[in-house]
Amino acid sequence: MERLLRKLNYSTYTQGNKAGKWLASKLKAKRLHSKITQISSQGGTPVQNPKLIVSEFSHYYKNLYNLSTDPKIPTPKKEDISSFLEEANLPKLTLSQQSAPGPDGFTNLYYRKFASFLTPILTVLFNHIKLSGEIPSEMLVATVVTIPKPGKPSSCCENYRLISLLNVDIKHYSKLLASRIGPLLPSLIQLDQTGFVQGRQTCDNTRRFFNIIDLAHRTNEPGLLLSLDAEKAFDCVHYMHQTLAAFEFPDLFIKSIMALYTTPSAKVFNMGFLSPLFCISNGARQGCPLSPLIFVLTLEPLASHIRLTSSISGLLTPVGEQKLALFADDILLYLSSPETS
Repeated sequence: MERLLRKLNYSTYTQGNKAGKWLASKLKAKRLHSKITQISSQGGTPVQNPKLIVSEFSHYYKNLYNLSTDPKIPTPKKEDISSFLEEANLPKLTLSQQSAPGPDGFTNLYYRKFASFLTPILTVLFNHIKLSGEIPSEMLVATVVTIPKPGKPSSCCENYRLISLLNVDIKHYSKLLASRIGPLLPSLIQLDQTGFVQGRQTCDNTRRFFNIIDLAHRTNEPGLLLSLDAEKAFDCVHYMHQTLAAFEFPDLFIKSIMALYTTPSAKVFNMGFLSPLFCISNGARQGCPLSPLIFVLTLEPLASHIRLTSSISGLLTPVGEQKLALFADDILLYLSSPETS
């Protein structure tokens, strides 16, 4: 057994990065697992042609990513997050070396290897984007890959989780913006939101949940815990600009963020086929380092409305009324009067 393991490890080491039989067999097994052989069209008709399957996904995501605009919210403050870059320090930007490249094929390893040559060029580019608010459209193209959601029929487009494979240069740019927004989030987002906020963890809300349950048992107070999960929440965000303005981010910084979301486009990849290119006008792309931070900011207006609405009655505890626990788009409501709240 030990001899077989050594042989397997040797094969992995010597053949893992070569275009030979070993790699081909691994890729074949992966393709069989990930390929989608049938999907239901908008009208419910089964579609089996690979080209038509990617077209169905393309049509579905084109509709999902193009909604109309809306809301606003009040408050906080800003500092000098709009300053120009002195250096786009690629080695310090901790993007995973294992992550898949975007449509241009350049990996993060490539950018790290040639950082001394690429850093000055990207610094000029990123500062130009910040000033102009414009990014070349080809930089914003993504390849969308789909992952089936466990326990759901695989014949419907909506039952797939999508990942946007972005070009590494644009991920570096969004990572730089995220490094400036990240430290501000704890002062902008209330403590009951623990998703993607520095210094907060899921266990904070988990501990609070058990404390509230224990208190309700001991006091025999009636109540209801209501779990909410918004469908395609990341993909349907369409009021980023209004939210950032309401939080009083500087105009130049808002412009540098919105550059990422004004002309993005994507192609769906499945079974070796790419769909036609389609434009995206809403949503925070999963795969972008900035998206989770933007998402929790855009969710804060809803959370704030729930906290301030007197007709929604939370559970009373010695430290005050408890109404909400959030981890990104997963929302848990604590209600003391479910019939009227």
